[in-house]
Amino acid sequence: MPKLVDHASYRKQLLAQCLDLFAERGYSALTMRQISEALDVSTGTLYHYFPTKEALFQQLAEEITQQTVFEALAQAPSDSSFEDRLMSLLHFLEEHEEAFQKQFLITSDYFQHRDLYGENARAILRAGVERYDQCIQSYLRVRDAHLCTLLRYLINGLVMRRLVNDTNLSFIEEARPFLEIFVQAAGNTMGETEEYAGSPKEAEQLEER
Repeated sequence: MPKLVDHASYRKQLLAQCLDLFAERGYSALTMRQISEALDVSTGTLYHYFPTKEALFQQLAEEITQQTVFEALAQAPSDSSFEDRLMSLLHFLEEHEEAFQKQFLITSDYFQHRDLYGENARAILRAGVERYDQCIQSYLRVRDAHLCTLLRYLINGLVMRRLVNDTNLSFIEEARPFLEIFVQAAGNTMGETEEYAGSPKEAEQLEER
């Protein structure tokens, strides 16, 4: 009897491996044949799930951001102070720091070789950024979207700093100097809890997970 394959699960496995591969070698430097060899699958199998390298990149970017948003919101404190929610978010980032570093490397590769990524790559990355901004806003329950974008800038800067510099400090310890500043800035913008503000399609995908 033929072995049944969970295609959705297998596709996710391939994408997870591609995250590591692209972070290490660079999306722009790889062909579909090289990707299939690195993943130890046939080119036919790879093309079955991803008709083009651009399609693979798009699905990878969407999978990463949607899964990260889902996991982050799933562990967001339901009844806590703003400071507690901020610390909870930082703990989540600390737990997933390696994955965020890989995303940073892939994004950096895009800006170095954007002409090799295809015309839709910028829109794909922008959509991912918007998901993260919406996630931060929903997680922290603040109405000022610009303030949440500022926090994302700080997070990205810290991820980059820790990637290029050796340090014995934890992610939380390095982030502490920003906490008091951010808490003060958020003091006059606090609002009631808001639901995740993604698109209807994204909301359906999150509910299905």
